Amino acid sequence: MVTKTGEKLLYEEITYKIRKACFKIWKQFGGAFKERIVDRALSLALKNEGLKVENQKCIKIYYDNVKVGTYTPDKIVNENVLIEVKCKPYLTKEDERQFWLYLKGSEYKLGLLINFGTKKLEIKRRVYDKARQKIIRVNPRSNPRLSASINKGFTLLELTVVIAIIILLSGIVLSNYRVGEKEYTLLRSAQKLAQDLRRAEELALSAKAYPGAPSSFKGGFGVNFQINSISYTLFADLNDNKVFDPGEDLEILNLEKKVKISGLSASPLNIVFLPPDPQVCISGNCPAISEAQITLSLETNPAKTKIIKVNQIGLITINN
Repeated sequence: MVTKTGEKLLYEEITYKIRKACFKIWKQFGGAFKERIVDRALSLALKNEGLKVENQKCIKIYYDNVKVGTYTPDKIVNENVLIEVKCKPYLTKEDERQFWLYLKGSEYKLGLLINFGTKKLEIKRRVYDKARQKIIRVNPRSNPRLSASINKGFTLLELTVVIAIIILLSGIVLSNYRVGEKEYTLLRSAQKLAQDLRRAEELALSAKAYPGAPSSFKGGFGVNFQINSISYTLFADLNDNKVFDPGEDLEILNLEKKVKISGLSASPLNIVFLPPDPQVCISGNCPAISEAQITLSLETNPAKTKIIKVNQIGLITINN
């Protein structure tokens, strides 16, 4: 998966396994137990996912590149992801602010603030990149001749030339902006589609009950795609046949304007997630024997595409 700026999501595979472990604990415990019990269970669940877990590791806190103290987070996963565990009715702004400052003062770039004490599991993902702290300062008086010439003003000819250059640059910028906005629309649609797939997976992980479902319903949720469509369907697999049937739809989800589904690895394409892992089914194949692929394109420029892929373990990625 990529971020809104088009960059690859930081530590995607690690955070995917962490979320999976959290949902397993939430499904069994809900918000019933105290923090120390949930913390121990989470360590076991993370290790079962093949992750390295360091509990209560003392890390250094820096100010202006100078060590000023230490901080002990609940967990460090795979030496890269900082985790704080809470069991509270809700997370406050102060909880989030404090967690952000801890992350900012440490050497770590990614932190997860996880709350098991609410009616639903809360996972706050925070990224801090120290490169963003760099500020380039320019002294406007570093060139005395330039400063002096500015103060003298412009002649009519110079002013005419400047205006012409501004008009030319404005046209170029506006043209590039329109092209960039269309490509950003395509990227937003791809990210939303990936989030909706993740939503179906999380419904399956939480074994969410569906009103009116038969007793044989096992909690499978999926997304149905049709070729050349501008929408797709989130559904509950009520008859457990691993494909979408009439009457199973939960929500029709629309793509952004001028974006359509131009390619599918199978048509129609059904991606279904089954609890408790969850298991991934692609077009009726369980477990999935191949990778599902959805291609989005601009109606005004079919050459511009985004490809969303879902593999056998449920990992979702976005590619050009």
